[in-house]
Amino acid sequence: MLENRREFFKTAAAGALGTAGMFGGAAAVEAKAAPKAKYDLIIVGAGCGGLVCAVRAAELGLKPLLLEKMPMPAGNTIYAAGFLLGLNTSFQKAKGVANDTAEAFYNDMMKVSQQQAVPALTKKVVDNCTRLLEWMHSYCGVNFATGAHLVWPMLTRAHLVTGEVKPGGAQLAMTLLNKAKSLGVEVRTSTKVVALLSDPKKGNVTGVRIKTKAGLSEVTSKYGVVLATGGYSANQQLVTQYIGSAGAKMPIRGSRIIAGENIVLTAPFMPKVVHVDQYHCGPIYGPTGANPLNIVNNGICVNKQGVRFTDEGQTYVQMARDVAAKTPDNWAFMICDQTTHDIPILKNDWESYRRTNAPVYTGDTLEAAAKAAGLDPKAVEKTVSDWNEAVKAGKAVQMTPPNTLPKTPVIEKAPFYIVPFQGGMTATFGGPLINTEAQVLDTENRPIEGLFCIGNAAGGLFYDNYVGGAQLTSAGVFGMTVAEHVKAQKEGKL
Repeated sequence: MLENRREFFKTAAAGALGTAGMFGGAAAVEAKAAPKAKYDLIIVGAGCGGLVCAVRAAELGLKPLLLEKMPMPAGNTIYAAGFLLGLNTSFQKAKGVANDTAEAFYNDMMKVSQQQAVPALTKKVVDNCTRLLEWMHSYCGVNFATGAHLVWPMLTRAHLVTGEVKPGGAQLAMTLLNKAKSLGVEVRTSTKVVALLSDPKKGNVTGVRIKTKAGLSEVTSKYGVVLATGGYSANQQLVTQYIGSAGAKMPIRGSRIIAGENIVLTAPFMPKVVHVDQYHCGPIYGPTGANPLNIVNNGICVNKQGVRFTDEGQTYVQMARDVAAKTPDNWAFMICDQTTHDIPILKNDWESYRRTNAPVYTGDTLEAAAKAAGLDPKAVEKTVSDWNEAVKAGKAVQMTPPNTLPKTPVIEKAPFYIVPFQGGMTATFGGPLINTEAQVLDTENRPIEGLFCIGNAAGGLFYDNYVGGAQLTSAGVFGMTVAEHVKAQKEGKL
């Protein structure tokens, strides 16, 4: 996977990339007699949202500038599996699975967000997801595989980006970057935005202050700046402040450069910030990045004392949260036997551990496996014995803590496997609240002129969890939205 990503960057970045830079702080800066703006729009961040915005803007005849602080796209997009969501697309029709409704998709999105998402933002994604996918394919050359019926709430909505680069998110970024380059979009990499510029009289956002190896400089735009920088998942200060110590203990599951520009750069403009305590997480073996995924729902989860502390029937998201919150050092262990090991759905998960050289401790007896894992054999044996007794008696749900799996397995067939894992941080959900045009709202719910946020830089759409594929989808939808809004503004239609 890593090698494929490297090849993507060698292929996609050549010829489209610019200067070098480094991380910096941020504060609102008033533009001083700024020269006439050369660009219609400045886009900060070359992930899915930023790239879609740049391509759509260029297609509409606008002149966008795309800035990326790293030498190449390095946000969460390139780590994503590459699922996007659509309703009755041409791809679904070709597979005979075009039987979904906007109402059902909307209701599922709201249910997953615990009814906390802004309804209008959710509806915006639902109403525009299919248009996004069809445009990505016909105009940008993105290819999708669909037709599979996945578990709720993805169902048949999932469209997986396909191509030579893996994972699909990296293929998506490569394809969009190449399209932007072919349209003449100016892309500057290694260019760190350290502040937003504002008009000294009107207060609207007019550009950015950037830092490169050549020093500081300023760039202005006619219609503002869109932040497509992601959230703050790799900024431990902000994670600790907004999520707490449990979140701060989590290793990163995706990009390690998602540093909270959505919070820091916009703060001087006093945006209305929402959902900053919300995030997505999952299981991971931090030292190598191996993802146990479904393994955590097919065995017994214990702490370093060999004692259960969580319900293995919960989602992997909640289990990851429990590991971080209920163990002092964010480490847990899954105890499996040969029967659970051989469940077909777990094949890729075991291969991930093997491929990344993450440890799986084995033994022909529980005692041997426990010793190999550094756990107390007697404690492990008692935990497994109590578990098996409860499962056979039909009382798994009465254990402490309960196990709510529909079919709780017994753990008794040798050899035994013990898998260490942690709760890992994937992405944060909170940020400046936006309206349906992706304009950032201030604390009085008024649009801050010239300031847009898209993707995980924005707040108001995701809460608690998300429908798989919805993050890339929403980033793309609002990326298109900003470009179309600016086009209308330029034509005097707004």
